Amino acid sequence: MSNNTLKNSYESLPVESKLIFLAGIFDGEGSFGIWSKGVHRKKEFACTIEMTDRDTLQKFVDMFGGQMFPCKIRKPHHTPTWRWRQNGYRAFQIMDKMIDFMSIRRQEKYYVVKRDKIGGTSRYAHLQEASRDKDADGGRTNDARKKDGSR
Repeated sequence: MSNNTLKNSYESLPVESKLIFLAGIFDGEGSFGIWSKGVHRKKEFACTIEMTDRDTLQKFVDMFGGQMFPCKIRKPHHTPTWRWRQNGYRAFQIMDKMIDFMSIRRQEKYYVVKRDKIGGTSRYAHLQEASRDKDADGGRTNDARKKDGSR
């Protein structure tokens, strides 16, 4: 390969390797949680990444779908950024595919959000059933428990 020829070997990777690559980017740059899209709007689970590399975010769109859009430029000297976002049930499906390739810190947060924040009253309650572990403390400290030891 000459110095003038650029090569992008991402396209030739098997699907699982692409998934691992994207999980690594999400682990470092992405975020997930339960947010609303405005005042007095319903909160729902979402995963999102904001960065200046539009071509990298396009890989998320190609693999998972979702939306990619330009972000408001916060200050005149800032480089324009793009955001990829997926909401609701599809966001859970995407995170379930990537989470095993992410850091322990991200895994712990995800399983707490999925199990505790979604809860039995949500339309996503069926998603948490497989991850329920009666012996797990959900990442809570003893101070977060009620006096009778319940959660």
